Amino acid sequence: MSSVTRSAKVSSFLGLVAFAVIVLLFSFFPSPDNSASVAAQDEKPATKAPPVKEKGNADKQDEPEGALERFMRQKLLASSLILEGLCTENLKMVSDGSDTLMKMSREEHWRVSNDMMYRRYSEQFVHAVEELKHEADDNDMNGSSMAWVDVTMKCLKCHEWVRNTVLADAEK
Repeated sequence: MSSVTRSAKVSSFLGLVAFAVIVLLFSFFPSPDNSASVAAQDEKPATKAPPVKEKGNADKQDEPEGALERFMRQKLLASSLILEGLCTENLKMVSDGSDTLMKMSREEHWRVSNDMMYRRYSEQFVHAVEELKHEADDNDMNGSSMAWVDVTMKCLKCHEWVRNTVLADAEK
């Protein structure tokens, strides 16, 4: 298989994965009623997390309404920066987006549960983002693309866990 054909297949696959991530992320959180508030949320920098009402509670029961959704949208913006960097072969954008995701992973808002499986998924996601950053900093486009697929899969697995276990348990 020629490198052009292989590159086209990788690009098509990455596009499908990115689309799936965006659809799943947007379906995970209810959209706001007011489209102006969505635009205002999208303009916020991805590196600043919204304040929490009470620190130390990783189950998010004391969160101000909408804070978790805003934080997740900020993660989505950082992910979009990474995808744009891959699509335009701008590995500086990929590295910057990875930095943002790693900084966000250290925020209190990151942990939506103290569940052991959630912590494991979160740790795997952070390691995958670190690998993505490493590949981007090494200027390895193919390595960065494959690392992004791994990051995306870790993201999807964690969202599946939260939807099917954490949120399902909270509804009981």
